[in-house]
Amino acid sequence: MTEKRKSTEIQEIANSCIERWGEDSKTKNFSLKLGRFVSQLGSNVTLGKVLLDLIKHYNYYSREHIDQILIAFYQFVVSELKLDESYTIYSRIEDDSKIDSSNSFLEEFKILNDISNHFSYDIEKLDLIDFDQIKNVIFLDDIIGSGKTVERFFNMNKEKLLKVNCYIFCIELLIDGKEYLENYFKENGFECEIFYHNIHLKAFSDKHIFGEHYKINEELLREFERGLWKRDSNNILGFENSQAIVSFFRNTPNNTLSSFWFKNNKWEGLFPRNDKKPAFKKVKKNAAKYNVSKMEKLAGG
Repeated sequence: MTEKRKSTEIQEIANSCIERWGEDSKTKNFSLKLGRFVSQLGSNVTLGKVLLDLIKHYNYYSREHIDQILIAFYQFVVSELKLDESYTIYSRIEDDSKIDSSNSFLEEFKILNDISNHFSYDIEKLDLIDFDQIKNVIFLDDIIGSGKTVERFFNMNKEKLLKVNCYIFCIELLIDGKEYLENYFKENGFECEIFYHNIHLKAFSDKHIFGEHYKINEELLREFERGLWKRDSNNILGFENSQAIVSFFRNTPNNTLSSFWFKNNKWEGLFPRNDKKPAFKKVKKNAAKYNVSKMEKLAGG
């Protein structure tokens, strides 16, 4: 493929993406950004085509688009579910102590739909007796990939959540994660429904983006991402092999194929994750490495 033809193809793909996504600070001059992204591969034309085919199916959510979805979610709660407001609370699915995207979505949801702060709580901080007066818990999340994070959260709060009806609203949902969670809820006796804006297959699914060549292209990208990480990693082809192709205006979830968000001095993803950490988190990490090293030396005599 000549450079001129390649440039034209990239321009056409970029224009198509902006038509679907709209334009904001992260997608401005998108043709230029996409060109730079693919050019990092040099002469690896085959892998470049794989990435371009993936971007044709990529979902990017601007703040404006997310706001529209969050308003539609609330309208569904009011008009379709018709839950008793006095016995309904809103929460997030926490998997650690930091204020993450679930918090952001929940806060935005409350502001857009004029919901009082008195109706949102961290489940872990409520007492079991509180659930005698709670009938419904609505969870807000951006993306569900494998479903393992949701499973861990429900296991941690099992006694409380078995007493209520649960509803999970997420923007992006992996089909595999949906099936996994529906089986988990049924086997463990939870009353829980999942609602979503978009449900997607793994990028390298049969009869999806790459037709009969899906396995060949999957292995091609897997080897490339293994080279990026320089080791085996849970993030190769997206966290726990989620194979998502999605970014949000705040960040790119690690469920997304990591070549789209990985960043070091040799590679920069198209939508790099912002993984900067404060000093106290760096100290903890370094201290943990030191302690492990010290224990290994002691064990070795």
